[in-house]
Formats: sequence, structure tokens, C-alpha cells
Amino acid sequence: MYIIIIGCGRFGSNLAKRLSDEGSNICIIDRNGEKLNALGSGFNGKRIKGIEFDSDNLIEAGIKNADAVIAVTPDDNINITVSLIADKIFHVPRIIARVNDPEKHYFYQKVGIETINPVEYELEILKSKLPVKNLDVLYQLDDSYEIIEILANKIQKVTVGELEQQFHCIVAGIIKTGNVSLPGRNDLISNQDKVICSVHKDQKGKLINYLSKEMFL
Repeated sequence: MYIIIIGCGRFGSNLAKRLSDEGSNICIIDRNGEKLNALGSGFNGKRIKGIEFDSDNLIEAGIKNADAVIAVTPDDNINITVSLIADKIFHVPRIIARVNDPEKHYFYQKVGIETINPVEYELEILKSKLPVKNLDVLYQLDDSYEIIEILANKIQKVTVGELEQQFHCIVAGIIKTGNVSLPGRNDLISNQDKVICSVHKDQKGKLINYLSKEMFL
């Protein structure tokens, strides 16, 4: 399978290495040459430095023959633009985009772009590697977003949707009595639940103060 990955941040680079190791042919595009160099000599895929949505760069990457395009930059506007170009102009069979801002998720759905939530992706990896009772996580997705785990011991009840809207975060998991679930927007978060979520650094302190009497990581 030939896959083009847009964005060579932490998430994109890890994804490129993993898919390459599993046998896919990979080309990755990023405007930051240092990030591309950080892939190291062990990465066998193609690297292109340049504007991610530039048609010439996409053609050089082989988009006309690509089986899939995965847009995982930390900028939703770039991810949406590349996805639409890949779909409407080059008719790539499968297109997947990373959602960074929960408020923009509706737009991806409206234009029919398949999405990936990096928080859920990392959560599934962690669930496969760690016992649930030891799942105390702090993971830096990129320069702006972190995955944090918080013990909710300061509230009575709040819905996942209310929390996401108020703090512009993405709730990827709730741990209730040792069991991890991937919640819906209407699911309730109660006292003594542990919440695993992706949050911007600007909102992190506010979210912790809202849910918890003290920071629990």
C-alpha cells in the first residue's frame, strides 16, 4: 500500500515509522525540514519539504497513485484543505484527517472526511501495553496539546459534551472502578472517575481546577 502522510510532528512521524515498519510504502510531507530529518536514517520512506497542500508537492509525492492520504498536522485548516484536494482533484481512494479542535469536527463530517482522534489512538496503544490500574498518563502530542489523566473529585456530575465544550478538549476515555470506556458526548463523568483527555496547554490548568482538588497524573 502506498500512503502519503501530511505532517511530521510527533504523531505523524510515529505513524510514518509504524506503517513503514509494517510494510507500507510511505511518503511524508512537512514544511519543517528539521522534523523530517528527525525521522532518522532508519526511515525508508520518501520525505518532501514544502507546503503541505501545494499541488506540485502532492504530485511529487505520488498522490495520483496513492492508496491513502493521512493528514495529521496540528492545523485543522491544513488537514481539511489537503483532504479536499486529495478527494476532489486526485480522487484518492481513502482519506483520513486528524481532528485537533473538537468544534471543527462537524465540518469534517459535513464534507465526508474520515477522521482520526490521536487521543483515542494513543489510548488504545496504552491499553494494550499497560494494566488499567497503572494507566496514569501524561503524553505530549505536540507543542500545544497534551494527554492528561485527571481524577474527578471536585464535581458531582458533568457530561462529556459539556466538559469538551467548556474547555475545548477531547475526552478519549473514562475509567470507572478500574474499567476503561470510550465515552459518548452524553455520558456522565462522576466523582472518583478518572478522565483521560487531550487538552490545549492554555486550558489545562482551568480543566484541572474544575475537576480535581489536586493534579493527578
